[in-house]
Amino acid sequence: MARTIDKRNQQHPFDYQYADNFSLKGVDDPWINNSYYFSAHDEKMSVFTRLGRRVNAEETWFAVYLDGKLYSLKQEFYPQGQSPIVVEKAGEDWAIAYQGTLNDHDDILFQAKFVAKQSPVDFTSHMPAARMATGMANEKWSKAFFEELQNISGQCHYEQEGILEGQLTLNGKTVDFQLPCVRDHSFGKRDWNYMNNHLWLMAVAPDYQFNYSLVSYPVMSVLEVGHFRDEMGIHCMRQADLDFHEINKGTVPQELSLNVMLDNGQKINVLSKKLAGVTYHFQDGQYILHENIAEFTIDGKRGRGILEIGFNRDSSRYFNQRDLNSIRR
Repeated sequence: MARTIDKRNQQHPFDYQYADNFSLKGVDDPWINNSYYFSAHDEKMSVFTRLGRRVNAEETWFAVYLDGKLYSLKQEFYPQGQSPIVVEKAGEDWAIAYQGTLNDHDDILFQAKFVAKQSPVDFTSHMPAARMATGMANEKWSKAFFEELQNISGQCHYEQEGILEGQLTLNGKTVDFQLPCVRDHSFGKRDWNYMNNHLWLMAVAPDYQFNYSLVSYPVMSVLEVGHFRDEMGIHCMRQADLDFHEINKGTVPQELSLNVMLDNGQKINVLSKKLAGVTYHFQDGQYILHENIAEFTIDGKRGRGILEIGFNRDSSRYFNQRDLNSIRR
């Protein structure tokens, strides 16, 4: 199966220009999502924002963590075209802006530009084929199984590392910033209720960037992918040993640790600790997502990033109730 996936990826390489310029023009299906996410961090300040465009609504996140206090936008959804978050392509860069109220009465003006510093990483074609093949190997193969796989194969999802630079004025105090940042873009069909549960760990610092992504679907109990960038370049994850029991409780873990084996044979240790977070509700509460700012230590190097975890409202669906110790990884 890995050879088949490799061949398919070679025949259908990632088209960065098409992906970056995707829009909902001509789309009338409300299940089609075009989501822009930016997550930027240093030891003093963190920012994350998301604009999830659909033809019938806009899913909107904006949060700033500064001087130990979290400021976040309370409203989660806006009518199509009315989100206060502005995300626009500006040549090779991206412009992001927000003006309004965070929490209940904190006023903010935020203007920034994302400048890419690394090549994009596509979560389909750039990942080792063995990751998808291993996820498939945990399931019973049938015609119905391969037909249902189409529910998760139509989504394009990639990320890119860079710098988020700009200025914010919060309650009259102005701060200039230049933060290590990850830009995440996904588009295609997204039915939040089709997900059982998921976890995303992402850390970014001047000298490294780390990603670990896990998702469970009805058709595939576990799919794990990831990568790590340091001064030697980007290397993809071959295997991880995260204890699934720690994320099978329907609650936000305060701390997570794992070891990750990379495709160059390097093994890294990852520790994440939650600092603060915001909870989001999708499709009338069918899926609950917790977006948490976290401190990371990766092989002794400190950084910040995101500990994102989500759960279906139906807790009996987590990992399809599989025996977590028996899952091939």
